[in-house]
Amino acid sequence: MHNDGQKAGIRKTLGILVGIIVVMLSLIFLNYVTRDVALSAEQAAKLGYIRFEQPRNITIPELVTEQGARVLPLHFQGQWDLLYFGFTACPDICPTTLAVLNQAVLNLEAPPQIHLVTVDPEQDTPAQLARYLASFNSDFSGITGAHEQITQLAIQLNVAFGKVPGAEPGGYTVDHTGSIVVLDQAGRYAGFIKAPHQPAQLQQIIIGL
Repeated sequence: MHNDGQKAGIRKTLGILVGIIVVMLSLIFLNYVTRDVALSAEQAAKLGYIRFEQPRNITIPELVTEQGARVLPLHFQGQWDLLYFGFTACPDICPTTLAVLNQAVLNLEAPPQIHLVTVDPEQDTPAQLARYLASFNSDFSGITGAHEQITQLAIQLNVAFGKVPGAEPGGYTVDHTGSIVVLDQAGRYAGFIKAPHQPAQLQQIIIGL
């Protein structure tokens, strides 16, 4: 009788352990299969990501990177790309957005490529962009070129910008759209992420792309 009770106790303990293991494996599996599931349009909108039902083809004008290389259509293919239109002399929103983007992509296995497209090409040479972006993330890319070419790209991506006279004579700043443009893996305009931006919000969007 003593042995029968002991065996029953062992079976009960084993049953509890098996149950715990099954629950843990289920949670691990659930996390694995859902972490890369694309966001629904409703979920995306709640996070501030306005995703188009049909991505839009764009034409890449003659632009260059912070390394002085020509920007070709292939530059935006094979990975998701996030484009932020700003400038290196921007006093607040640009450095804040780049810092938030840097936090959002930390520890991601396959982060999107982040690009700063300058809206002040007169000042933002490739060398200036390279120096500026190095203080945020060495993997961030800069894009510059002639004002007309940047305007051509901006119009296709619903980005507005324009010079505003500064406090000093002859000085100026540049007003610009605060949204982050999203290009899909085929280099098409897939949507935009409205400002203001937070690291956790951006990371959720990126994981759900």
